[in-house]
Parts: sequence; C-alpha cells; structure tokens
Amino acid sequence: MGRSLMNEMIARASAAQAAASDPAASVFVSANAGTGKTKVLTDRVLRLLLAGAPPDGILCVTYTRAAAAEMRNRIFRRLANWATISAKGLGDDLASMGITTPSQETRQRARSLFAEILDNDDGPRVETVHSFCQSILRRFPIEAGVAPHVQLAEDDEQNRLKAVARANVLGNPTPELGAAILLIAETIGEARIEEIVNDLLNRSEGLDAPDCLARIDAHFRDELGVVDATISRTRLADELAQIDDERLRAVSAVLQASGVPTQQERGAKMDVWLAQDAAGRIDKWSFLVDALFSKGRQRASFSNPAIRKIMPDIDAIQQQVADRLRPLLIDQAAQICRDRTMALYQFGTAFHKEYNRLKAQRGLLDYNDLITRTNDLLAMSEASQWVAWKLDNGIHHLLIDEAQDTSPAQWKLLRRLVDEFFDGEGAAHHKKDDQDPGRTMFAVGDFKQSIYSFQGADPAVMNQNRSDLARRANAVSAIFRDVPLSVSFRSASPILNLVNDAIPDLAGISDFTEHEMARSGAGGFVELWPLVTGDDDLAPEARAATLLARRVKSWIGSRQLPSGKLVNAGDILILLRKRGQFFELLLSALQSMNVQVAGADRMKLAEQIEIQDLLALGDVMHLGDDDLQLAAVLKSPLFGMTEDQLYDLAYDRGKASLISRLMVHRGADSALGKMADQLSRWQNRAEYESVFGFFSYVLVDGGRQKFRDRLGRAVDESLDHFLSLAQNFALGGGVSLLEFLTTIRSSGGEVKRDMDASGSDEVRVMTIHGAKGLEAPIVILPDLLTGKNRPAPVLPSRDGRVHYWLPPSGLPRPDFIEDASMAAAALAAEESNRLLYVALTRARDGLVIGGWEKPHGVRTLKDSNYALLSDMITSSDKAKTLADGTVLIMAEQAGDDDQETKIKPNLPPKKPLDDAADWLWRPAPKDDRSGRPIRPSQPGLDHDPQSLGGNAGQQAAQTRQISLAYGQLAHRLLEQLPALDPAARRDRAVQVAAKVHIIPDTMATSLIDRLLRLIQMPEFAPLFGPDALVEVPINGRLNGVGIAGQIDRLYVDAERIILADFKTGQSGNGSIPRSYLQQMALYDGLLREIYPGRDIECWLIWVDTLDYQVIDHEARVQALREIFAAYHR
Repeated sequence: MGRSLMNEMIARASAAQAAASDPAASVFVSANAGTGKTKVLTDRVLRLLLAGAPPDGILCVTYTRAAAAEMRNRIFRRLANWATISAKGLGDDLASMGITTPSQETRQRARSLFAEILDNDDGPRVETVHSFCQSILRRFPIEAGVAPHVQLAEDDEQNRLKAVARANVLGNPTPELGAAILLIAETIGEARIEEIVNDLLNRSEGLDAPDCLARIDAHFRDELGVVDATISRTRLADELAQIDDERLRAVSAVLQASGVPTQQERGAKMDVWLAQDAAGRIDKWSFLVDALFSKGRQRASFSNPAIRKIMPDIDAIQQQVADRLRPLLIDQAAQICRDRTMALYQFGTAFHKEYNRLKAQRGLLDYNDLITRTNDLLAMSEASQWVAWKLDNGIHHLLIDEAQDTSPAQWKLLRRLVDEFFDGEGAAHHKKDDQDPGRTMFAVGDFKQSIYSFQGADPAVMNQNRSDLARRANAVSAIFRDVPLSVSFRSASPILNLVNDAIPDLAGISDFTEHEMARSGAGGFVELWPLVTGDDDLAPEARAATLLARRVKSWIGSRQLPSGKLVNAGDILILLRKRGQFFELLLSALQSMNVQVAGADRMKLAEQIEIQDLLALGDVMHLGDDDLQLAAVLKSPLFGMTEDQLYDLAYDRGKASLISRLMVHRGADSALGKMADQLSRWQNRAEYESVFGFFSYVLVDGGRQKFRDRLGRAVDESLDHFLSLAQNFALGGGVSLLEFLTTIRSSGGEVKRDMDASGSDEVRVMTIHGAKGLEAPIVILPDLLTGKNRPAPVLPSRDGRVHYWLPPSGLPRPDFIEDASMAAAALAAEESNRLLYVALTRARDGLVIGGWEKPHGVRTLKDSNYALLSDMITSSDKAKTLADGTVLIMAEQAGDDDQETKIKPNLPPKKPLDDAADWLWRPAPKDDRSGRPIRPSQPGLDHDPQSLGGNAGQQAAQTRQISLAYGQLAHRLLEQLPALDPAARRDRAVQVAAKVHIIPDTMATSLIDRLLRLIQMPEFAPLFGPDALVEVPINGRLNGVGIAGQIDRLYVDAERIILADFKTGQSGNGSIPRSYLQQMALYDGLLREIYPGRDIECWLIWVDTLDYQVIDHEARVQALREIFAAYHR
C-alpha cells in the first residue's frame, strides 16, 4: 500500500475519532476490533473536561473493573503529561484529539486540569454499571429498602449462600414442593439441576412475583392448550379404541414370521399390546409406540420387499396407526414439558425466596440484585422521582463502553438516566448559555463482538436503543451522530483480509464495515495447519495437543516475527472455544515440554488434585473410619505411601479399620510409624483449631513442600486460594469443617486469573470469551471443528418469557418446543459466528488455524469454522502449501512498522535487588492483637498419668500426646453418652475408646468407669438432662476484644444458668488454676451479655475425682479485669 494512501486512511480514522470525541454531540460509535475505541473514550472525557464540564458530572460506565482501571489510568497519565509537556507537545496531543487550533484558554485549562482533578474526589467517575448501582443504593438505602451499608456478595459467598439455601429448601419442603423435588430428582442429576436453577435465576424475570406459578400454568393452559393428565388419558383411550385390532394382529403375525430379528421384535411388541384389555392398553401403549417409532421419530421403514410381497398393504396399515399415535405422543410430550417446567419453577421460586432471605439477613446483594434494586428505585413513584431528580442533577454526560454486552436490564437502567437528556425541559435546564452544548451521551460498541448472551447480553437491544436515542435527539434538535470506526491499528494485512472475506456474510453479523489497515509496512502471516487425526497410540485430542506443544516449543527463541524480533513465550496466545479435556491436555503437554505457560484462565479448586487431597484429609479428620478417603490421603504427596505399602497395610485386616491398622505403628522408627505419627499430630490439631488454622498448619507442617515436590510450584496459587476461602468461611461465621468441605465441593471454588500478560513471558491458554479485550503477536486457534454439544435440558421460549424443561428426546416435539429449539439454535449459531470474529481479531502479526477430527460425528469438518476459513485461505492467490501440508499466506515486512514503536513501552532498566535491605536486620513488628479473638477453649495438659514414669526425650513427648488424647476422649464421651439409654452407654464408650489407640487399655477402662458414675450423680442431673445444651459455641466481644470459645455443658432455665466445664487431672488442693478461672470468667462475661440479670453459676467438674468447684462471682469479675489489663497493655 502506498504511503500517501496510508496517510489518507489514517487521516480519515483520525477525523472519525475526532467526530466521536466531540463534546458538543451525542454519539453512538460502531467500532471494529482494534480501531482504538479506548482512545476515543479517553479523548471524549478529556475534551468534555476541556470544554468546561464539571468532573463530577461525567459518568463513564465500563463492562469490567479492569477496563475501568485502565481508562482511569489513561486519563490521569494524559492529564499529568499535559501539566509538564512542552507547548509544541501539548499542541500536537490536542490536535490528535481533533482540537486543531486550541485557544490560549484551552491550553491553560489543559495545564491546570491535573491539579483540579486531584482536588476533586468525585470525578470523572469511571466504574462498572454494578459499582454505579452499589453507590446509588448506598446513597439512598431507605428509599431502596436495603441495609445502609449493604455489601456486594463475592462469587464464593454467593455460592456458599446458594448451597445453604438449597439445603434449607430441600430440608423442609411443603407437600407440593416435595412432589416437584421428587420429579426433578427422578429426571436429572444434582449437579445439572444446580446449573439449571442458576441459569433460571440469571435469565428469568418475575420469580419473586406472587403470581409467578399461576402465570406459568396459564401459559401452558391458555396459550399453548396443554391439557391436564385426566383429559389426556381420556383422549388416549378414545384414540386407541379406534385402532383396527384384526388388521394390526395380522401385521404382527406377518412380522413375527418374517425371520428378520428387528421385524420379529416389532411384531412381538404389537402382540403384547393387543393382548391387553382396554385399561391395560392405556398403561402399556408404549409397546405399540416402540413398534412404530424410534427416538421420537417414525421408523424409516415398516417392512422389506419380502414382507410386502406376503402382505402388500402392511405399510399402509402401520402408517394409519402411526398417524393416530403421533398426536397422542405430542400431547404426552407437552404434558411432560408442562409438569417438568412447573416443578422447575416451583423449586426455583422457593430457592429464590430463601436465597434472598439469606442475603437480606447478612446485608448482602448479588450482581443481579444491584441492577434490579436500582431499577426498582428509579421506577415511577414519589420517592423515585426525587431520587431520579437528585441523580439527574449530578450526571451531565454519560459514556457507555462495550454497549453490545450491556444486558436489557442494564439498558433499562441507563435509559432512565439518559432519556432526560433529550427531553426539551431536561436538556434546557442544565445549559449555562447558548454556547453550552448541554448534556450528552456517548456509547461505543460492536455488534460483531457481542458474545455474552449467557450473561443476558443481546446486541439487538443495543441497536434498538441506538435508533430510539437518535430519534429522541432529533426530536429536540440535539446533535446525534452515528460514527463508524473501521481502520485497524492492531492486525496485519493477511489477518484483516481473511476477516473481510470470511465474516461479512455470516449469520449474526450486523453493521459490518470493511476493516482497513493502519500499520503501513507491517508484515504478517496466516497459517492453516493440516487436520489432526488419532493413531494407534494416541486419541486425536491428545495427539493434537502434543503436536501443538511441540511446535510452540520449536518457535520460542527460534522463529522470527515479521518485525525480525524472535518469538517469546509471552507472544503466543492459544484460544479455545471452551474448557474441557483438550484444554487440560494442552496445558499438560506444554508443561511437560518445559514451555513457560500461564495456566488456565479459570480454575476450579475442587478439580485440582492437590485440593482434592486436602478435602480428603478433611474427610479423614471428620471421620477417621472412612477407609477410602484415608487410602487416598495416604497415597497423596502428603504421606507418599506406595502401592505395596498400602496393600500390605490394608490386606487381611478383617473388620479392623484402615486407621486402626496404621496407628499400630505409632512411635515406630519406620516409614509407617512416621506416617502414623503425622496423622495423629494432624488429628490433634483438627480437634481444636479453626478450619483455617488446621489447613494452615498442615501446609506449614511439610504439606506445601510435599505438594511442590510432586506437582511443582504451580500448586501455590491453588493452595493460597484454598486458604483464603477457609479464612473467608470463618469470617462469614462458619465453624464446621464438614460445612466447609461441602461448600467447596458444591461451589467448586472457582479462581479467575488476570491473563493480560504484559510483563509476563508465558504462553497464555484461555477461552475466546476470556480473551475479549486482549491481543497478542501470534494467536493460535487449534480447535475450530464442529463438536457434538450436550443438548440443553432447558430452553427459553422464543419471546423469553418462559423457560421450558424439555420432555425426553424419545418423544416427538410439540410445535412450541420445536419453535423454541429453532430459535435457540439460530441464536447459538449467530453467537458462534461472532465468537469466531473475536478470536480472529485478537491476532496482531500472525494467525494460526487448526483442528482435530474425531470419528462418529464427535468432531467433524462439515459446517465448521475450519472448513470456512480453509476455503478462504486455500483459494487465495497468495497461499503457499509447505512440505508438511501447512498452507501459508505471508506478507513480508516492508520497512518500519509505524505502530511498532508505539506499542513498546519505554521501560526504565530494572534495578538490582539491594541485598543489604535494612528491614532484613530489624526485628519484625509485633502483630496487632486487637483483630485476633481470645480462644478460652484452647486445650492444655490437664492429665499427667503417674503410671507413665519418665519425663524426658521421646517418652516425655509421648506422655504429652497421651494426656491430650485422654482429655479429648473424656470430652467426646461426655458429649455422647448422656443422650444414650443407660444400658447402651458402656458398649458405646468402649467402641469410641477403641479408636484412640494411644491410650493404654487400663487407663481407658478406668476413665469409662468414672464417667459413667459421674453421669449418674444426682448433683449433676441438670447438666445431663434432656434440656442441657452440649458443646455450645459462644462468640462475642467484651471490652472491645473478640471472644471465641465452646462451653462443654450449659443448662438454662427461667431462674438460673449453670455453666460447666469438664477437667481431667487433679483439682489442685482446692485452689482453681488461673487459666481455668480466666476461661470461665470469659464465658460468664459473654453469657451476662446474652442473659442480663440472670443468676449464673460456674462449675469446674473434675472427672478423675468426681467432684466440682464453684467459682464465685467476685473471682470471675477480678479475673476479667486481669485479662483485659494484660491484653491492652
């Protein structure tokens, strides 16, 4: 391309950008990929500021927080640069924005804007629509009906609340809801129903409406004419009675005599049906259906030539019966669809109600709530008009980024803000004078890049709003422009030529403008790799992953980019349509070849093997007799047991548990002995540590290093996130290890990674959805064949008002389901085409197209993106076929790439690490203890059995372990035995004690005898009666300090409270140990906050001596004073 033509093209692009950023006009920009929309947004904000717009009157709504941060950074960098740049440099920058002849006043304002913005905390506001909604709800909580300091529930917290809500709904259903749950359980698995319900919550409106279920019922009854089961059965009986039995019996006889197995089977099924009475024929009509239909469709053939020669009209007779049955099958399918859909909505509404209750109880909102509550707040009412007026006076200019990904509900909210701009009175009210352009809106989007329909985005809604806003602007003579941006500053010519050839005629592509290239002299390439198939050793996906990893490795440090620069790992971006087996195989192949790879863009913790090992360890801590999970833990890196060791340990053990066999080796100087000691040590920790404390200890106690040794340092990310979830679980009030394990397994614990690899020299592997907004020198698309998708069990109606749960695939589909299926398929195909456009336009210098084929229609070339692009590439007169079958289109570098220097940041040289950093030699600062709760229940060494003798070395350590286990056993038995029938207590106690292998049998027997006597003592009757509370968690604050403990036994009646704690060992000649006194004082203090004015008795009960000590009130008060005096010292 000639230099003059290139300059002309760039000049046109600059003029279009200047028109879009003009502060006097409202503008809707259609921006092709790579055309500089972020620059236009930034220029627009800066020109508004230069034109005198108040900073806090500018609101820019972005799609993601990362985009908001990037735009804020760009604005502040430009403003900071203006404050110090030379006069010529400032003039050039202003000219690049379209201000070709800036006045002196404009120049002076540009110089001062940075200081002005620094002094203004409120603007310009650049935030996501959800952040904007959150700020509105916090500003008007009373009007919105939310808590004053409402918080946004993060994904992990939402998943935890959904798990709780689901358990609550399933645990106490009404009879109608119970029937719906039973139908759901019989139809689909637990994991899939969770996915379906979440999709229903995200997409379906009106679940909280009181008439929701009645509306769905009316839709089936009145709009679709779906009859209830009674009417359907009556119609079935009438139609079956019209069948000519004799003719069908003759057909059955001929088929069974044909000698053809399939025809004989069909005839036999007809015979079974014909043998029934009238009622039986209704119940067994499926036999007749199976004889004439297969997988919901009429059989392709009812006979063969030999059979027709015997009975010429055999096909006609069967066709008559099939024609009679088909409407009945369609009725049945419609009835099943109605029943399933009603069950889904019954469960969905109950779940939605309970989930909302849990959120309200905790002062939380999720992302959908933010939009819904803000829309409700701005709806027509007296309060809403006042709120809208307050907001209206604060927002003078609205900018919308990624308009194509804005959902209808979000558009509804934004239109409430912007419609006032184009009302004559509203627009004139804010104009200072005739020179003031007034209030403006700006939106930028690209229909071709709308790929988030699963989040509610609909690009057609964007176009509807664009047309409507243009109409409203014209009605009040406001300036409104449609500005297309078509000049790409990103991709090289071979890539853009392929996009221009392949994309325009695809379904779902609207507003296509031919892509023009701004990078004069830039080289580039497009490669089409041969299809990969499997061989005797490898499946096609495994072979494709291996070949791709091998080729990527060969490129790094060897292949040149068109600019001459050698390819680095960070230059390569591999994009897949979805995560799955190939995704994991590819990551594994790259890692096995020592290619630096960033890992998956999203990771589910519950699917990571190191996290599965930790969850299995949690199961063992909760239930030591879980042999399967214990075996998994022992084989994991945490213990490293070999197959032979596990076999020897587990073989021929009879009824003994695996843990009991392992614990026999405790204290032994052997591999099994060390494993037993480690497991016992962790069991002891699990008894009294929080969930976070326990798993932290496991990882510090060698666990993290063992995972690293086996799996590499990449495990650090998942382990750190796992600990973060454990900490958040505790902060959210969770204390149960079992609840935590269930939460992680049910939610998956998803981790989202930032894959923008600036500064990171790693190959990125991610989905096309995740790559939106990113680019790379080389983009590889290795899986562009058509795959067989899992059919969706739930589909929205064509108008989206109802979501149908489909009937079994073996039934013919009613028209309304066929219509919904066709509409869904068309929308999916359109979005798939837009996804292809996004993938192609991520590439800067090179684009690689690939695919792997799998037999039996699993992955096919027909109608695939690979086939489409292959036709385009191979038909090009510039295409060359290489020896390995690769088809290459290459554009050589012709001089300097005008854009090459613009994308290379001028980074300062890295400073060497100062090894003499002074903080290394300073003592670490003391932790602030005010954030850490006091835990009165931390166990001490209560019992020191005299029979154990010595107190040095290994024997002393074993003594302590036995003592700790002794105390824990006493507490466990006192927790369980009182609730049992007295005759069953000893057997249960012996059974529990047998699992604690460290305690000698004589000591365990003596303890059981004393505990059984203690439970029967009359003075302790209130504590062991049915009204007593056992192992009561108690949390609160005293004197500004958090307290978190657990009371052994608590008795509460209308007159008094008995607080009891069990101790093993000796009572100390009547004196109360100081630590026990302080423990009881803290419990007493918390209980007095809960039960003010109630008489509280505190008892220390000594198990070994069968007596107790009463701690008087004055001693408790004095102990509290001492605790807080020391704590705040």
